[in-house]
Amino acid sequence: MRCNNCGLVMQEADWDSKRLKEYYEIEYQLSNSLVTGKEQSAQEHFNDRIRTIRSVFEKVYPLLDPESRVLEIGCGAGELLSLISPHVSKCVGVEMNSSFVEFIRSNLSIEAYAEDINKLSLEGGFDLIICIATLDHLPNPLETLITMKKLLAPSGKIYIEVPNLDEALNRFLPKGNSERYKEFFWHRAHLFYFDRDTIEALFKKAGFLCDVSCRHEYTLKNFMHWYYLGKPQTDFVTGVTGNEFFSGETQFETRMNGIFNEMESVFKKIMAETFSGDNLCCVGHLDPDRQ
Repeated sequence: MRCNNCGLVMQEADWDSKRLKEYYEIEYQLSNSLVTGKEQSAQEHFNDRIRTIRSVFEKVYPLLDPESRVLEIGCGAGELLSLISPHVSKCVGVEMNSSFVEFIRSNLSIEAYAEDINKLSLEGGFDLIICIATLDHLPNPLETLITMKKLLAPSGKIYIEVPNLDEALNRFLPKGNSERYKEFFWHRAHLFYFDRDTIEALFKKAGFLCDVSCRHEYTLKNFMHWYYLGKPQTDFVTGVTGNEFFSGETQFETRMNGIFNEMESVFKKIMAETFSGDNLCCVGHLDPDRQ
């Protein structure tokens, strides 16, 4: 369903905290696992996601300071926080999956909570609040942004990533494969889908000024997989890291893989600069006129 006034795309959003927690404890781990059809342990999830999260860390790193207090909402098994922690004074994670939270506490020694952020009592004053691929999963994104606002230090910032409704795979595939991709893209867990205009409008409504950029996580090979075959690669990690077309070590294979590796950076640059990548990256700070 698309709003006729603002253009925001919504799926079923009538989820309360109880239903949301039950979904992420059980069903989500099968339907949206990093390995399709497999319920991963927290350790398995961490091992896979840590291989792909560095591009997010590179976006966040310039926002860090040795004295920073950082909160991540929807922190998974703590992969991003594990990279951030050595560079700041304090990290806190919030995640609906209780087994992931126990892993974070026990294995990463990071403070974490298996609660709804809007109902959790936390001491505020965070210098940076991060939310990666999570805001669109929540039944009331505006409420969550307002909660972040309350938890933020006066000079603090938020960094949020959401899937990009206008990504190239949604617009430029051949007809048959385009329909197959849309079946893949429209996932039950995504209660809202944002484009650049609607995410900026949401930030403004919550009292934030927002700078939006774009990045593309998946590889050129994954794009071609969808374009020519109309299906995803075997798993998330392969789709994000596997860009070699040849598995051998002959001179031909090595040089051909070199060409595709050179093309990868150009591909990612085009996707980012044309706002056709799969993620919108939003840096927000408090609007002084709304305080």
